[in-house]
Amino acid sequence: MKEYLVEGIKKIGLEYTDKKIDNLVKYLEYLVEYNSHTNLTAIRDTKDAIEKHFLDSLLLQNLIDEKKGKKAIDIGTGAGFPGMVLAIFNPDMEFVLMDSVGKKTVFLQNVKELLNLENVTVINSRAEDYINDSNRESFDIGLCRGVNKLNVILEYMIPFIKVDGYFLAQKMAGTEEEGEATNALETLGAKIVKIHRYKLPTYGDERLVVEILKEKSTDKKYPRRAGVALKKPL
Repeated sequence: MKEYLVEGIKKIGLEYTDKKIDNLVKYLEYLVEYNSHTNLTAIRDTKDAIEKHFLDSLLLQNLIDEKKGKKAIDIGTGAGFPGMVLAIFNPDMEFVLMDSVGKKTVFLQNVKELLNLENVTVINSRAEDYINDSNRESFDIGLCRGVNKLNVILEYMIPFIKVDGYFLAQKMAGTEEEGEATNALETLGAKIVKIHRYKLPTYGDERLVVEILKEKSTDKKYPRRAGVALKKPL
C-alpha cells in the first residue's frame, strides 16, 4: 500500500518526505477502517482509494506550489478530498475543510487529531450559513472536487476568495460545464484563466482542473440563502 502510494506520487513528479507519506498512510488506513462501518465514500478497494482519492487530490499540488497561497478552503470536502491530502502535503498552509454532513466532519476531526494537524480547521456547515464579514474574501485558494455543477459551486466559493485569489475546481473530463458558468463568473467577478488536463498516474483516467481567477470583489448578496443557488443557478 505504501509502495503503491509512493510510486504514484513519483509519477506525478512531486517531492515528498517520510512524514508526509506516513501521515497519508495513517489517513488511508483510518479511512478504510472507518468506511467499513460508516459510509463515507463508495470506493472500497484500497488501490482505488489511493488512485482516485489520494493521487487525484495531489494532481493539484503543483498548482498549489505555483500560487503560493497561505490559506485555502475546501467546500464539500466529504472524506477530505482534496483538502485533507493537501493539508498533509502543505503543513505551512492553513486549510478549512467544510462539509454539511456531520458524519463526514466527525471523521475529519478524528483524522486531524490522529495526525496532530495544526493547520486544519473542520467546519460542519453549508457555505451559505458559514460565510460572514470576517471570513468573506479571506482565502487565497478555493478547492472543490466534483460538488454540483460549476455554475452552482461558483456562488458558494467565490465570495470566500480574495481579489486576485484562485479557485481550482476539479471536474471529470467531458462535463462541459464551463459554458454554462459564463453568467455566474461575470456576476461574481471571476474568470476562467486556464483548463488543466491531467491523467491519474496508473489508471490513466483524465481529470480537469478549471483554474479561476477572482478579478474583483463580489457583491455581498452572494451567496444567496441556503438552497437558492442549487434551485436557481446564476
